[in-house]
Amino acid sequence: MSARAVTLWLLDHPDPAGLVRAGLTGNLDAARDLAGRVYPDNVLVPVVDTNLAAAVAATDPHVYVGAFGPIAVITCGLFATTTPSDLTRTVAALHPTGSTVLLVTDPASTVGAFARWDEGELRRSFAATPVSITEDIGLPYVFEKTYWAGDHPLQYANGHDPEPFALPFHPQQLAEDANRDWVGFRFTHPLAPTDTDPARIPVTGFAIHPAGYVPPPVPNLDARTAGPTPAAPPSVPESAPHRGRIARYFGFGGR
Repeated sequence: MSARAVTLWLLDHPDPAGLVRAGLTGNLDAARDLAGRVYPDNVLVPVVDTNLAAAVAATDPHVYVGAFGPIAVITCGLFATTTPSDLTRTVAALHPTGSTVLLVTDPASTVGAFARWDEGELRRSFAATPVSITEDIGLPYVFEKTYWAGDHPLQYANGHDPEPFALPFHPQQLAEDANRDWVGFRFTHPLAPTDTDPARIPVTGFAIHPAGYVPPPVPNLDARTAGPTPAAPPSVPESAPHRGRIARYFGFGGR
C-alpha cells in the first residue's frame, strides 16, 4: 500500500533533487513567512519541529513547512485535491517564478495525483484512481512512458479478475515516481538506494489560529519537541453491503 502524502514543493534551483540529497537545513523565519502566505488571514504559531515523513502522516490540522533557501516544501490539507488544475491561481500567487510540483496520494480512496507548474503556468496535471481518471492535462513526461506502456501492471487481490477498464498502472505509484523525478524520493517503503529518506527533511508545524489570536507572551519552546499525531490505521466497517471495484486493488510496494 502506498504512503499517504500531500506536498507542494516550490523550486528555484536547477537541481532540486541534488539539493535534497545533499541534506537540508531549515530556516524558521522563512518557513513562518511562507506559512503566512498560505494562510494570510490567520495567526500561525510554530508548535513542533519534525520531519517530512512524519508530517505527511499527521492527522492534526497544522500546516507544515520547510524552507531551505532556493527550495521549500508545504504540506497541509489545502492542497489535497483530485483536480490539481484548480490550484493554478493559488500557485501563481504563491510562487510565480521557478517550478512548483504537487504530490497527492491517499490510500483510503486509492487516488494518486501529481502536477507541475513552471512560472505559475500549469504544464502537467494527472489525477486518478485505478479505474477512473479525474484529470489529465498536458503532455506526459519521460518518466511516465513505462507506465502507459504497461510495465507497472496493477496487482489484484486473490480471487478477483482484472478490471477490463482499469488503468495499466496504479496512479499512486506514478504520482510518487513524479515526486522522485522532480525532488529525488518517494514516501512509500522500501525506498530505492537513490531515494532521499523523507525522514531526513526537517519541517516545522504551525498551529492555525483565527485572526486576532494573541499567542502567550512567553512561548513554550519545549512544546516544539513532540512529533505530529500519526495517522490512525484504517478501521474496518462493521458491515459492508457489497465490495466495490476499488476494493479489488492492492496498493503498490517496492519496484
